[in-house]
Amino acid sequence: MNKANNTIQLPWLADFSDPMRIFTVIVVTEMMVLVYSLSFLVFDYGYLNQLAVLSLMAQLIAITVVLLLTALRNFFNSFQVPLGVSLVLLLTVVLALAYTWLLAWIDQVLMFNLINNNRLTGLKISLATGMTLLALIRYFYVQDQWSNQIEALAKAQMNALQARIKPHFLYNSLNSIASLIPYNQEAAEKAVLNLSGLFRKAFSNHKKSMTSLAQELEWINEYLAIEKLRLMDRLNYEIEVDDELLTQQVPLLSIQPLIENAVVHGISHITDGGKITLTVRKTQQGFCVQVINPYRAEKVKSGDQTGLDNIRQRLALTYGDKVHMKIDADQVFIATWKVIL
Repeated sequence: MNKANNTIQLPWLADFSDPMRIFTVIVVTEMMVLVYSLSFLVFDYGYLNQLAVLSLMAQLIAITVVLLLTALRNFFNSFQVPLGVSLVLLLTVVLALAYTWLLAWIDQVLMFNLINNNRLTGLKISLATGMTLLALIRYFYVQDQWSNQIEALAKAQMNALQARIKPHFLYNSLNSIASLIPYNQEAAEKAVLNLSGLFRKAFSNHKKSMTSLAQELEWINEYLAIEKLRLMDRLNYEIEVDDELLTQQVPLLSIQPLIENAVVHGISHITDGGKITLTVRKTQQGFCVQVINPYRAEKVKSGDQTGLDNIRQRLALTYGDKVHMKIDADQVFIATWKVIL
């Protein structure tokens, strides 16, 4: 019995339409021209004229090849690698010869005498073009593989971190509901229904690592509704959000755990309770999320940073060096993260 092959193969011909890749092709082409020109280096205007003609020829070939490879990428990728590469090389050689002979004919008609041997020049240009193209195809293929591996690793790490934070949220919510049962069974029942609705939405998106800010705020409000039943007047909160940010995509459960941290490690340890303030505002370069809550430093244990570390890691995986998270614990506890878009 043959086993199904579930390995996903990358297209062997990379996308040449990316601006950085086009720039790379142009630069590499010009470097090849400069290296080749050393074979007839003479310090006079004739050398400069020949170098200009070769540069023009090489760049015309390079740009035409890039356009054709971009337009016919799916066609070439439909073939196995040996046949596909052979077709690409054949196309490149034909183009190189065509441009060489065309410019040689123009050179002969205008009597510039910059190209002495049409066939030899065409052969050299074709070989140089083919070798350069093979090197670029291989380089871009390896680059795509590396990029996909990094993306897959980041996604796996994100999923692992997300899987850790959801049960943490669930345990705290269940503890809150359990504390309600002896005193107010009706409120406990309502809290169970709220929690059920909350997790139906949260776990139905288990394949997603991003969500809209509006959805994240909805989960925050439902979580606070559960905690409000338990803490009653001890828990007050205020949420201020710029309306234009409601559609902004953020990592799933990247703000709610900050609110949870403010409740579990802040308000819960204060007899008179306090107020949690959540602010999400637009900045000149992106947006900023900030949660402020009262707390007692002596009640905060060393292991209480797990949720915050989790958020920090997931933000880093999502935004890279464009995000900065800061924790200030003085008179009040302030958790802030800013993103540059």
